[in-house]
Amino acid sequence: MSATAVFERRNKQIQDAIDGQNLKQALQLCEKRLKKGEDSHFLRAWKAYILFSHVDDVHRRRGISETLELCRIEPPVSDIEALNILYTTLKGLDEHVETTRAIWERAAKAKPQALDIQLRWFNLALEKGDWKTAQKAAMSLQNNFPKERKYYFWATFMCYLIAIDPANSEMDRKLFGTLAYRMILKAASNVPTDPKELLSPSRAIQTSEEFFLLIKIFETQGQHEEIVSFLNSKHLGIESRICQNDWSFVRAKIAGLENAELWEEALSYTRELLALPADLANGTRTAAAQEKDDWQVWGLLLVATKKLDNKDISRETQEFIAAYIKRQPKSRNAQLAALDLTEQLIAIKELSPGDLLAKCREYFDSNCTKLYCFRDLCKYLIKLDRSMQDEFQFHVSQKVIADQSVDDQKEVSDPSKGVATINALKYEYCFQLSFEGDKKLSVQKVENFVSRCLGIYRNTDRSNQHSAPSTIESQPSDDLCLLAVMALIRFHQTNIGSKRDAPHPALIQAAALIENLLLKSPHNYEPLLLLVRIYLLLGAGSLALKSFHRLSLKQMQYETVAHNLFTRLASTHPHTAPPYEGLEVKDYDPQSAMRHALSFYRNSETATKYSRNVGLEHGSYVNVAGSIDLQKSLKNSICRRMWALETRRIGRLVGGDSVGQYDHIVSDIDPVVDKRNFDGFPNCELPGKPSFEEHIRLGPKPGAQAVKAMTITDVLFDFLIKHSTTKKTTSSSTSTLSNIDLSRYLDPDLDIPLSETELTAAEIENTNIHLTLLKAIASLASIDTKQSSPPTPITTHLVTLESFLTEKLTMLSSTPISTSILPTTIPLASVIKQQPATTPSSIAPSWLYLHTTISLLETLKATNLFLTFLSPQSSTTTGKADLPATKSKKPKVNPLPTKETVENLHNLVEQLVDVIRRNTRFLKMQIAESGMWGSCGGDGGDNDDRDAVGEAEAESVGTVRREIEELMDTASLELFCASLMESWDESLDGVLVSDESSLFSRNTYQWWLGGIPRNEIENLKNKFHWHL
Repeated sequence: MSATAVFERRNKQIQDAIDGQNLKQALQLCEKRLKKGEDSHFLRAWKAYILFSHVDDVHRRRGISETLELCRIEPPVSDIEALNILYTTLKGLDEHVETTRAIWERAAKAKPQALDIQLRWFNLALEKGDWKTAQKAAMSLQNNFPKERKYYFWATFMCYLIAIDPANSEMDRKLFGTLAYRMILKAASNVPTDPKELLSPSRAIQTSEEFFLLIKIFETQGQHEEIVSFLNSKHLGIESRICQNDWSFVRAKIAGLENAELWEEALSYTRELLALPADLANGTRTAAAQEKDDWQVWGLLLVATKKLDNKDISRETQEFIAAYIKRQPKSRNAQLAALDLTEQLIAIKELSPGDLLAKCREYFDSNCTKLYCFRDLCKYLIKLDRSMQDEFQFHVSQKVIADQSVDDQKEVSDPSKGVATINALKYEYCFQLSFEGDKKLSVQKVENFVSRCLGIYRNTDRSNQHSAPSTIESQPSDDLCLLAVMALIRFHQTNIGSKRDAPHPALIQAAALIENLLLKSPHNYEPLLLLVRIYLLLGAGSLALKSFHRLSLKQMQYETVAHNLFTRLASTHPHTAPPYEGLEVKDYDPQSAMRHALSFYRNSETATKYSRNVGLEHGSYVNVAGSIDLQKSLKNSICRRMWALETRRIGRLVGGDSVGQYDHIVSDIDPVVDKRNFDGFPNCELPGKPSFEEHIRLGPKPGAQAVKAMTITDVLFDFLIKHSTTKKTTSSSTSTLSNIDLSRYLDPDLDIPLSETELTAAEIENTNIHLTLLKAIASLASIDTKQSSPPTPITTHLVTLESFLTEKLTMLSSTPISTSILPTTIPLASVIKQQPATTPSSIAPSWLYLHTTISLLETLKATNLFLTFLSPQSSTTTGKADLPATKSKKPKVNPLPTKETVENLHNLVEQLVDVIRRNTRFLKMQIAESGMWGSCGGDGGDNDDRDAVGEAEAESVGTVRREIEELMDTASLELFCASLMESWDESLDGVLVSDESSLFSRNTYQWWLGGIPRNEIENLKNKFHWHL
């Protein structure tokens, strides 16, 4: 048997012992081989790693000591297997970061020709994002292996990464930026100036990716004129063998000209690009002409004209654009450039607003059959006064009427059919019905608009209307239905005198209309996203989950789109919805959905590292920089942080699998990165004003301050749960205070900013109580710390807690139903005449009821855990408490609450849970009422009740309902109403029944909602549950 085979067999024995967790045997095998004279760095490093892997501190410290001894040995360790083991042992120890860097550098210097060691040093630094170390390794590679040209560019690229990394000091960024500039400039100067010369030095720029790296480095150094100079050259320019007329380099030159402020050259260059061949027939387009018809080119032409500030040049540009449009009348960019130039000339008094109005008319006449026409013109129309806007709308309506006969003759499959009418209605909504328009809208105006939209939508023919649903994502006519929905929501949000907290019943009509639209266009993204939001507002979480599944999110959409469902889902629908056929668990279980989203972030880290390594190997330096930016963005994503916190929150509320794997995410204190996107929602609001989506949110948009507030709650539960677990598993009452740092909560002046622009009133209120509980716990631990001033007494915090509980109990305890919950519910039917108009006879839960109730229940759960934590320490007098082990010999006086105080707080919690249970059952009975079917239609009551809701509004809403009934048959409406009622009932069940695997044991904490007897739960389900 060869020596190698013997060596591998002996190593396998040790590895098998390690894999079997038999570390004692593995250690004995190592020591046996060492005693026999096999004293290698590899074996000694392995022995140290085995010692470090032991659980007890004695062996771990010995393993670290022996590892550090090997790291400092002379001559240094240079066996790559031994180095890998040393690195594995120390890489998780922050105090030895410098040592882990040094072992590879010392080994590389000891064996400069060992390519495997040099590359391993570089790759490990690259993997950790340690650009300085990676730059050292790359410099070592290019010095020791000069024939391999890529190492030179690796070193240059690492210098560039250091220069653009904001985490580095200004001096380092400047130093390495200059070094990168000089190195890439040297590579550029080595390129042969004679294009016929095919051979070039190995360190000369030879690929377009390397030239792009030069451009990026020059941009960081502000050398924009040099960029333009290189792009104009024959050996490195746009037409060179390296660039080969790639349009990306044309765009780079355009950016360079603008940044360098070379306006005259910019003007001539853009005109040269946009010049059309003399032999090109009017209206025809070549591929080259179409490529050059780029808005970036037109934009530079306009900027150069403005900056040169010369009347003759402005006139020439105006004539140039007009001539271009004459030959290319379908060029959208040229027409927009004409509008932009007109706007510029108005600013310098060369033209009047009337000229802009004329240009807007021309643009509409040319593009009225394109859906982009509305959005293109809005930004110009808002610059006009109201009379001119009205004049434009009149022109639009006349144009649509004049072209109606032509439009009617178009084939059903023609994508432009009916688009002019849709654009006209969008302008009408934008300037007459939008949220930022006239505050007082007449009922007839909105009713007329909605009726016209629905009427045209109903009468619009669709291709293959009677066949299977189209796989095409959308039809232009879908926008008519969306306009009707937006107008309904807009009208009812402003028609009510005082601001409502809960959504208006008109949202039910809106949901019905969108459901009908999706029967014909099941893959239309905008209505699907809007339907998810409406169902969430209505408190129908199970329907929102079902609709969201149809969006089929992939990869990065979990970063940009998933927030539309996940935001506040833990406090509105934390429990699993009823499963639907064909759905995966993640499509109806919020916790599984968020775990799936978090798995995307985990997988993306591996994917971005892989693409970075592959890109670097192939010299795609700009793409590698993009991968690095993406990796940082996803790592610090606000969505990633929130979903981890919300997954843990759902686990606390309804139980579930362990969430310990997210500890590192929730404890991260780096600034968050926000890449959330709301562009998927329909929007016809005025440019520069809040979008339509912003008016239909479930509370304010959470940001960095909201994440901090969520973290307070997470820290509180983390501490209390760990303490509870410790009490159950050990007989000792030793606290876990030493494991969780609560020192920051000892400051009496601590004030966590809870912004109303990011948090709901319920979130602010409950987070303040969570902060109070944390301060109370921290004050108990104050004997462990040296404080300059004594902490706030715990009794003070308990007074705050008692005040909160008492106030909530008083607020929610009125009968037959608390008036405090009415603003959080949806009125579904008008009252009979003898009842007050403010109290509807039928109500349903909105998202606000679920949000405030579940948030309060979470606080009650925290309070109960806190009181359980406090119970062993309370006493009938202010005596010694069973406090955690202390470090100081002289404990500070901190009066503890009496048992009567703790018992009183327990009683308040129990009473509050009873009240919440009663209110929730009342809502379930409301949904079960026989008149609910008609109420779900959203008419707000019969026409006989006009004195309660207003005669004009009742007539308007009745007209809208008739339009809906024309659009949807009775069976479809009943099915829709039944599914909504089912979802409401299911949402209320989620409040009433907690999972048996939740924090609270059913036997120990019978007062918790989960403590409802099983037979009572079954009675509730049988009485109030529908099976469709």
